[in-house]
Amino acid sequence: MKEDEIKWNKRYSSSRFPQEPSQIVISHYQLARVGKALDIAAGNCRNSIFLAEKGFQVDAVDISKTGLELQENKAGAITLICQDLDTYRITENSYDLIININFLDRHLFPCIRKGLKPGGTLIFETFMDPRLVNRELDERKRGQYLDRNELLHSFLCFNIVFYKEEKVTFINGDPIKKATLVAIKEHF
Repeated sequence: MKEDEIKWNKRYSSSRFPQEPSQIVISHYQLARVGKALDIAAGNCRNSIFLAEKGFQVDAVDISKTGLELQENKAGAITLICQDLDTYRITENSYDLIININFLDRHLFPCIRKGLKPGGTLIFETFMDPRLVNRELDERKRGQYLDRNELLHSFLCFNIVFYKEEKVTFINGDPIKKATLVAIKEHF
């Protein structure tokens, strides 16, 4: 969607974003075999860079060319893919690790399940419905937030290693809830 591309290019041009990798990625990446990784909605590639430094070949997908260009390509270990995730297709049985941090597109759930190799690891963390911490929700943005246990239930076919829903402080200081999942695709 062109509006999303314009919005995110503008945000990455004018705003500061975290440079450090997500704590959940740091804490659990080692569960995956070092190999091929997919960073969904990679943004400024902070998690992609971390994974590349750990030996992964990373496909970093994001709609914002501006965000993707903020990273330094670590010895060619990161492939930048500027594409709208509404139309992006994850190749089946291709990844040893898939990470999805601070982004939600439910239509990707089955693609993520299929995209992991047997024994592959999923690290997923994103925002929950703001009404869960007594904040109003713009109903037009309802699809951008998870319900209670939704992420857990969406990946119950995997071996769940870690799951948590907790209140955190957003960048602007507002309270919000996040759901965090680490799971391994079973060998079938």
